[in-house]
Amino acid sequence: MAVVLPIASITAGVLQRVLDRKTVITIKNHSKQILDQHNLYFVSGTSNWGLPGPVSSDEGLIWGSSKTAGPVATGAVGIFVYHIRDQKQSLVFLWSVPFDYNLYDNWWDLKIYDGFIEADYDLYKEMYYGSPHKGDSLTYKGNLNFGWRYQGSMGHSGTPFIDVNIYKD
Repeated sequence: MAVVLPIASITAGVLQRVLDRKTVITIKNHSKQILDQHNLYFVSGTSNWGLPGPVSSDEGLIWGSSKTAGPVATGAVGIFVYHIRDQKQSLVFLWSVPFDYNLYDNWWDLKIYDGFIEADYDLYKEMYYGSPHKGDSLTYKGNLNFGWRYQGSMGHSGTPFIDVNIYKD
């Protein structure tokens, strides 16, 4: 499932249908800005869906990725970028759900960049080796660039569900 819905309709039941052995990411847009022109970069893992969009004010995106089983099992790790229409800014989101929880933890992060940028390996490295939040079921909140702020959390190893709210003053 990859869809944009009104924030009020993003319920536990909707999210459970997506979760089935997958990472579920929701980003709820509480700003007056429109998130558009998205792109995606996977380090590992896959998705059955493209990123949804555009995401208008008071809408949220729901998207899922999954680990791969194949001959070499991997986690689900990557970044995606949404351009912020009319602002010449980009929202970048990182998620990391490892295959082996004995070696790694769930991580997530988001940043706002000046200009319209694209998801690629260099941007992934910058985000991954920055200071991402752990997936420990705690709620994190903070200020981003250009008047944006966020509040979000990610479940621990057994529940790779990420729920983020973004705001602009």
